[in-house]
Amino acid sequence: MLFIKKSTIVLFIACTFSFAQNSDSLIITSKNLRVSNLKEGKSHYLVYFKNYKDAPVSEMQIWNLEIRKENYQGKKAITIYQNWDYKDTIVHTAKSISSAENFRPLYHESWWKMRGKKVFDLATNKVLIDDIEITGTENDPQKKSVYDSFITAKDYFLNWHLDLEVFSMLPYKKNVTFLVPFYEFGYDIPRNIAYTVDGEDIIIYNGKKIKCWLLKHEEQGNRETFWISKKTKEVLKMEQIINDKMYRYKYKLQD
Repeated sequence: MLFIKKSTIVLFIACTFSFAQNSDSLIITSKNLRVSNLKEGKSHYLVYFKNYKDAPVSEMQIWNLEIRKENYQGKKAITIYQNWDYKDTIVHTAKSISSAENFRPLYHESWWKMRGKKVFDLATNKVLIDDIEITGTENDPQKKSVYDSFITAKDYFLNWHLDLEVFSMLPYKKNVTFLVPFYEFGYDIPRNIAYTVDGEDIIIYNGKKIKCWLLKHEEQGNRETFWISKKTKEVLKMEQIINDKMYRYKYKLQD
């Protein structure tokens, strides 16, 4: 769920090998992802930028998330709704349905204020852009690229738009690099993206000291650190450094 990933995705393979050389590697599959860690309910994240470390906060958003355990086409599923607020308007919504067994995506629908609506239905292999179905005979190069990307995503993968939820399901231990088969719907193809458990930390959250795993991801021009509660498995904080000068933060708001 990170704004920089589309423009830098070609660098991830090299990054993956770099991480793997310094720690034990574990490819995330349907067998080792701990889907039971994911809990139903609502959560909210404060997301903002800083032009440098000590700069004033800018571009502040509130991300509203809801996780529901539902049935989809006769099978148990997990539906995640997202609603992003910026200033006085909604800038993004998403509805993502995944298998309750292994979290493999079944359906993904997203709308962006400046980009419109896209729907990806894995049961029917259909792609809709602004409610119009896109096929292999599409003449628009950009729309055809979206379609081609989607139909090549065949093996087990996870929805990159649900990275915060996926991070709560990883089998944490010290000095391990997870190779997560993420896919951003409509862009490129699924790839194993490296995230390394780089130690532990204690942060103050809701007035209490919380023990956290530190999960790090790095590529050219982008460094991310996530603080994941050892107890609840939730992402409580994220710090992203872009081109060594711009900062982006996510903080889970108190319930």
